[in-house]
Amino acid sequence: MDTLQAIRAFAQVASAGSFTTAAQELHLVTSQVSRAIADLETHLNIRLLHRTTRRVALTEAGERYLSHCEAILKHLAQAEAEALGVSAEPSGTLRIGVSASFDRYHLPGVISGYIERFPQVSVSVTLVQKVEKAKLDDHDVVLLCSSKPPEPGISSECLGAMSSILCASPVYLERYGVPKTLYDLKQHRRIDLAGDISSGEWQFEGPFGDEACSVDHTVLQSDLCDILKDSILAGLGIGPLPFRVGMQELRAGSVVRVLPEYKMKARNVHVIYPSPLPFDKKIRSWVEFLQEALPQRLASDKAAFASLAGVLAGNGIMPANDTGNRGPQDTSK
Repeated sequence: MDTLQAIRAFAQVASAGSFTTAAQELHLVTSQVSRAIADLETHLNIRLLHRTTRRVALTEAGERYLSHCEAILKHLAQAEAEALGVSAEPSGTLRIGVSASFDRYHLPGVISGYIERFPQVSVSVTLVQKVEKAKLDDHDVVLLCSSKPPEPGISSECLGAMSSILCASPVYLERYGVPKTLYDLKQHRRIDLAGDISSGEWQFEGPFGDEACSVDHTVLQSDLCDILKDSILAGLGIGPLPFRVGMQELRAGSVVRVLPEYKMKARNVHVIYPSPLPFDKKIRSWVEFLQEALPQRLASDKAAFASLAGVLAGNGIMPANDTGNRGPQDTSK
């Protein structure tokens, strides 16, 4: 018995629901398909199909066996494609998913470098809405930036971390006061990413170790970093900005760092990919390129962050007439 041919025949009959149709699609005669499946059932000592004059249906054992057969045939097709295309360049459309909290400052540069190396690939980038449940249903690869790890069972690799800075506009601080302690933050207006809103808590590394602060008064949440930045600039509240997103405004003094002695805990950047990595060269090459390029870019943020130490501490740009924390309920000036 040709086991592989019998498996192909069985899978085709299960898909078509007909021996005749399956035989036509396999370019065989019906008797050959019928004999192959009969031999397979004899070999396994189980019945795989219910046969009637009107239709063919899977038995319970046949349903279980079919799932394994389909996996075998899929891996075989991938292996054949890889063998035939060993010298071929990656091509086609690469579907990348990105979490809302991922600092998109780095992504265009990484994509540009990748396409320069693999010019036959085009890229589609879309937003992943649910960070904790990020899957590959609609994407080839997902870039996830979160304080929480991906769900168990999802293949991923940590490529580094992204830092955010707690910021506010001078106008907001002049109106509501400058928080002096983490406790003072509780009295302020919170702006944050929509995906992180459920905890209502910011994590810090402070003078006394790790600390957390819950801020209940949330005035705005968004999936888009640009909306967060514009809202902070408009004086709506206090919120975190990825370092690169707010760097120009920090230099100009249009936003200032709040509580500079506290550093917001960085979010880890994970790449989520199929396991095992498929033979699709565009997916495999993109994951390998990310592993090479993104950690270097993330590491460069540390040096840039240090170069702005004076500005980030708020030197010379805090409101001159600050009278301390007044809380958002006080709208007098």
